[in-house]
Amino acid sequence: MEGKFVVFRLGEEKFGVPIQSVERILPVSPLTKIPKSPKTLVGMFAYQGSTVSVIDAAARFELPIAGPAHHFLVIATDFGRYAIQVESVDKIVEYREDEWDEAQDLLSCIERDLAYGVGKKEEELCLLLKPEAIVPNDLRKRMEKQAA
Repeated sequence: MEGKFVVFRLGEEKFGVPIQSVERILPVSPLTKIPKSPKTLVGMFAYQGSTVSVIDAAARFELPIAGPAHHFLVIATDFGRYAIQVESVDKIVEYREDEWDEAQDLLSCIERDLAYGVGKKEEELCLLLKPEAIVPNDLRKRMEKQAA
């Protein structure tokens, strides 16, 4: 998987999503909370005439919260649009074929479902995520029904 990725941080960890799936990077804004929602779904906001669900990326990846979220990445998929809240957006990085590794031996089955592999630039590693897999299955099914 070569190409450009938007790289963001959750604590000390770096993650990337393909740039073509990122519709917009927004500053965090107030959310409407959704009662009895899973901990990964932190709320929703209005965006370009539609409602966008917001996923807490740290909760989704079961990472400790290191600091407050400062950005929403609005992600477009075949089944709809959603946002992930992240601590910071670092940069756009282009990974060539020789700068990433599927790392099948390093990633658990769950991580392989979430990620294309690991990008390597200089001494930094970045987990390269599949945009459609970031959304938890229950939320994805609801989004697919709404899109149909």
